[in-house]
Amino acid sequence: MELKQRDGLARICKFHGVETPALMPVVNPNLVVIDPKDMRERFGVEALITNSYIIWKNRKLRERALKEGLHEMLNFSGLIMTDSGTFQQHVYGDVEVGYREIVEFQREIGSDIGTILDIFTEPFHTREEVKDAIDETVRRGKESMELKGDMLLAGVIQGSIYPDLREYSARKMSEAGFDYFPIGGVVPLMEEYRYGEVVRSVLHSKMFLDPSKPVHLFGAGHPMFFPLAVLIGVDFFDSAAYIKYARDDRLLFPDGTRHLKDIKYPPFFSPVFDRYDIDEIKNMEKKEREKIIAEHNLYMSMEEIRRIKEAIHEGRMWEYAETRAREHPRLLEAYRIILDYSKWIEKFENISKKSAFFYTGEESLRRPIVVRLKKRARMLRYSRPVIELPRPWTRDMEEIPDANVRTPFGLIPIDLEDIYPVAQSEFPYEERTAIPDEIGYMSREEYDIRKIKAIAEYQFGRHAGEALFSGEIKIVKSKNTGKIRNIIVDGEHVASMRAEDGFFTLRLAGARRLHERMEYPRLRVVVNDESAEFNRMGKNVFAKFVVDADEFLRPGDEVLVVNENDELLAVGKTLMNRFEMLHFTKGMCVKVREGVKS
Repeated sequence: MELKQRDGLARICKFHGVETPALMPVVNPNLVVIDPKDMRERFGVEALITNSYIIWKNRKLRERALKEGLHEMLNFSGLIMTDSGTFQQHVYGDVEVGYREIVEFQREIGSDIGTILDIFTEPFHTREEVKDAIDETVRRGKESMELKGDMLLAGVIQGSIYPDLREYSARKMSEAGFDYFPIGGVVPLMEEYRYGEVVRSVLHSKMFLDPSKPVHLFGAGHPMFFPLAVLIGVDFFDSAAYIKYARDDRLLFPDGTRHLKDIKYPPFFSPVFDRYDIDEIKNMEKKEREKIIAEHNLYMSMEEIRRIKEAIHEGRMWEYAETRAREHPRLLEAYRIILDYSKWIEKFENISKKSAFFYTGEESLRRPIVVRLKKRARMLRYSRPVIELPRPWTRDMEEIPDANVRTPFGLIPIDLEDIYPVAQSEFPYEERTAIPDEIGYMSREEYDIRKIKAIAEYQFGRHAGEALFSGEIKIVKSKNTGKIRNIIVDGEHVASMRAEDGFFTLRLAGARRLHERMEYPRLRVVVNDESAEFNRMGKNVFAKFVVDADEFLRPGDEVLVVNENDELLAVGKTLMNRFEMLHFTKGMCVKVREGVKS
C-alpha cells in the first residue's frame, strides 16, 4: 500500500494499480451477467473477485483457466482476487479440494490475490468453537504461505462476535506475514442489520493488523454501509449484491434498498434512468430486467465509492459518514459505537482539515478531533472566569479578557481562538456576549505573546512555548486582516501562523530551538544513515527509512527529522503516525520543508 490521502483511518491508497477504497464486484464464471471488460470500461471497476473453488469444480472451467489464465478467461485486465471455497465448505459441510491444493490452484491460474481456505464461524458458535476455528485457520495459513509463489495471499480474520478473539486472530495472521487481510464471518451480521457488531469486528481487527496492508470486508456489498466501513479503515469491499438483488427486482441506493414495484420517482440518478423510464423497466422480460437492474446496482455502488473518495480528499469523511448513518437507525447505532473508540482513532486523525468542522448532531461532539481538542485545551485552561463571546472573539477589542470562553466544544482558553476546529466550525446556535463585571484584562501586546505560547503548548506539548518564544520577540501581522503571520525571535524567523487553521509552520530556526530544549524522542522522526544525507539536503522522508518516532505524533504535525545520533537534519510535516511509519515500506511519511543544508 502507498498512502496518498487520508482523513483519519479513511484513506486513499495505491495497491498494485488499484486506487482504494475500491469495490470488487463478484463474478460467477458460470453465469456472467455484466462482462468484466464492460465493468472496467463503463463502470470504472479496477478489481474484481471470483471463486476459485467454483472454477476448480467445473472440469471445463478448470482446464480453461489453467490453459488461458484467469485474466484472459474472464476478459479482465485489472486486479483479480479469488476466494477459496470457504463459504461453500461452511454451507455444504465440505469441499472436494484440500486447503493446500486450492492455494496451488489459485497460483497456477494467475490469481493476483489468492485466499486461504479458512474456517467460517457463525454468530451462534461458542467461544471454544471460534477459538478452535481460528487456530486451525492459522495452521492452514502458515502452510499455505509456503505455496503462494509470487501470488499475494489473503489471511482471513475470523472471531465471530467476540472482540477479544478478533484481536487474537488479527495478531496471529499479522504475525504470519500475509499480504492482505479480509475480515470474514460478517455476512450473517450484515443480513440481520447487526452493524454495530460488524464495526466492532473491524475495529478489534484493525488495531492489531499491519497498517501498510489492505483490509477487506468480506460480503459487505451494500453501498449504505460503505461510508462507516471506510471511516474505520476498510480498503476493499466485494459485492454480489448488485446481481443478487437484481434477481429479486430490488434496486440498491446509498440510503437503502427499494423494490422495483414500489418506485415511481427514482431518488438518485443512474444512467439506467437516462435510457429507460421506470415503467419500461417494470415491463421488461425477466432476464433483460435483471441485467438492467444489475447495471443500476453496480453503478450505485461504484458512485458511492467515488463520493467517499471525494469526502476523504476534502477532509470531511466524518461529516459524510455521520450524515449517511442517519439513513437507518442501525447505522446510527453502529456510528455511535465507532465513537466509543475515538480515543484510539485520534492517533490517526489529522491535526486539522481542509474543510470546517460541521455539526450534524450530538454525535459530532464525540469525534476524535474533539476528544483531542478537549484534552489539550484542558491543559491550558487553568482557573479563569468563564465568558461568552461571538466569533471572532477578540477582533474589535483593544483590551482582552483573561478568561475561558464557553463554546459548543466546552470551555476553551481565549488564547486558542484561531486554532482548528475552534475557529473553523459551524454550529446551529446563537452566539451571545456575557462578560462578568469583575474580570482581568490584558493589552493586545500581552495577549499576542501569551497567545503564541499557548498555541505552541497545544501544538507541540508542555514547555514548547518557552522553548520557541524566549528572547526578543517580534510579531509580524497581516496588513489586511490584522492576524499574526510570522514570529521573529532574536532576529530569527522561527515560525509562521497558518491562516487556514491557526497552527504554526516551523522554520529551521524554530526547529533548532525545539530540538535543543525538548528531550528525545519528542517531536522527532528518526531515520537511518541511508536516508539521513538526503533529508539533510531537504529531500522528503520515506517510511522504509524510519527507525523510530515520537509516539504522540499525529498526521499533519510539524516534526523534527533526526538521525540515530539525534542530529537535526530537517523540519517538515508528518503524513503518518509512528505506528504507520514503522510498518509502511512504500511511500512518503514526512514532507520535508527545509533541510539543514538546503
